[in-house]
Amino acid sequence: MHSRLFCLFQGRFPPTSYVEYGQQGFYKDSIHKIYDNDGNSFPAYCDLKSEPGIAWTLVMSWSRENRLISAFQNAPLQANAPENENSPNWDRYRLSLERMKSLQVHSTHWRATCSYPTYGIDFRDYLRGNFKDFNIFDFLGAGECKRVEYVDIRGHSGTNLKVPFWQKKNTWIVHTVSSSHHCEFKASVGAVNKEHNFASYRNINQKFRCTQADHSTTQWWFGAHLKK
Repeated sequence: MHSRLFCLFQGRFPPTSYVEYGQQGFYKDSIHKIYDNDGNSFPAYCDLKSEPGIAWTLVMSWSRENRLISAFQNAPLQANAPENENSPNWDRYRLSLERMKSLQVHSTHWRATCSYPTYGIDFRDYLRGNFKDFNIFDFLGAGECKRVEYVDIRGHSGTNLKVPFWQKKNTWIVHTVSSSHHCEFKASVGAVNKEHNFASYRNINQKFRCTQADHSTTQWWFGAHLKK
């Protein structure tokens, strides 16, 4: 993510979402200038190629080394906890609440990935759901079984099944716990005690790509299918 070049919209009006870049034929991962609902522009990292037909924009990314920072540990998505929001990067980055809201308006899906700069998308240590079935933005709860489209944790995977999730004000950002096994998804084999996955890390499992080493990273994205 070293390039600072914005791929500007070539039409009459600037885009209000990353989806519009895909609609206009942009398919290179890059930092794009997009506009919020009030007409204010901001830079956002867009993934337009890893999953054909879906455009994704990065809303958070952090390294294991930075896991204890509040924005990645105990500030739920409803909290305003920006980190370097004008400089998209993999090690310490989170959009403000207003920018997240402006992206969510155009999003149908969300996903979490591990060390995307290293592995890209091979669906290992990967989580994807849609806002209709599970609105992670509004969710507050502890150990509630929520339906996702696909999940993989350390090679344990499944589609269209329920996974336990936690998110609580001043306590946890949205995450799952693979050592728990009270929902349909089972990944406790190979888990460490109270192993949190995709955020709010407590006990570290080096077999999980997001927490393999201090430089390993976690990403959360909002996305939508491109119109045909």
